[in-house]
Amino acid sequence: MEKLNQSDFHISYFTITGLSGLEDWASRMSLFTLLLLLYSTVLAENNLFLMVIIQDELLHSPMYLFIGNLALIDLCLPSVIIPQIMHQLLWNDKTINFTSCVFQMGLYICLNMTECFIFTAMAYDRYQAICNPLHYPIIMTNRKSAKLGVFCWIPAIVIGFAHIWTVMTLNFCGPNDIFSYYCEHISIIKLSCSDVNIYSVFTLALAMIVICSSMCFIFLTYLKILITVNKVASSEGSQKAFSTCVTHLIIIAVFLFGAGGVLLSSFITDNSVNVAVILGIFQNTFPPLINPIIYCLKTKEIRISLLKAIRKNVFHN
Repeated sequence: MEKLNQSDFHISYFTITGLSGLEDWASRMSLFTLLLLLYSTVLAENNLFLMVIIQDELLHSPMYLFIGNLALIDLCLPSVIIPQIMHQLLWNDKTINFTSCVFQMGLYICLNMTECFIFTAMAYDRYQAICNPLHYPIIMTNRKSAKLGVFCWIPAIVIGFAHIWTVMTLNFCGPNDIFSYYCEHISIIKLSCSDVNIYSVFTLALAMIVICSSMCFIFLTYLKILITVNKVASSEGSQKAFSTCVTHLIIIAVFLFGAGGVLLSSFITDNSVNVAVILGIFQNTFPPLINPIIYCLKTKEIRISLLKAIRKNVFHN
């Protein structure tokens, strides 16, 4: 019989191996219960957060438009990853359809890049509010802010679907084990039997350019804000605006520390502890869980609107 070429084969599913060591029922159910609690809380918090911003006209301003976008991402990002992990834990099924896996990969890339762009837009908004307060109402109208918010989504969506299209055109002839807790991009393309060297370098370079450019812009922007606030320390409005900046910086720090922890975990090879898996799950649940709490604690307008919404929907029904 004629021997078939490897390229004639194409795998139909991947196996997620990142949760190794949690095969027994008690361990799986314990983690499943924890994830269910965290995920339900994330959904409830961010849905409430979005409802408050949408219903209260006093929050229909550029800053809260960007915060609303962040809350939307905090709803979507865990929803791309956590339900799949919960399914694996509940049914002890680590397989995922090839197409579903690739789309999960693309959505994850899209949402993370959008979050990075939103942080950049928030920094620009605070810069204009503090450093150019007289021109701020002209520069950052709701219409212009909405356009800027859309601009944060469009490039990320294009890049995410470009990755989906590229990976779908690659040949996968085995093996099909993904050593991660989700369909992670690098882990997938490593399994391809096509030549992905140029694509891998381009992907890494693009990611580094986007992340480094955004982080440098955010750092320099908030440095300028700090200098400006110090010059007008007696201004109550500037102090209030700077307090909002501190809130944004805390949110960004939580995001970066989570991502940094996952990156460092890649150097740890103790699979029995599943360090990378635990940190990865933490990265996808903790920031969306803590972000609404930080904003409520640090932003007076949101606290007032939240209390008004609670009184209206609970005590008047």
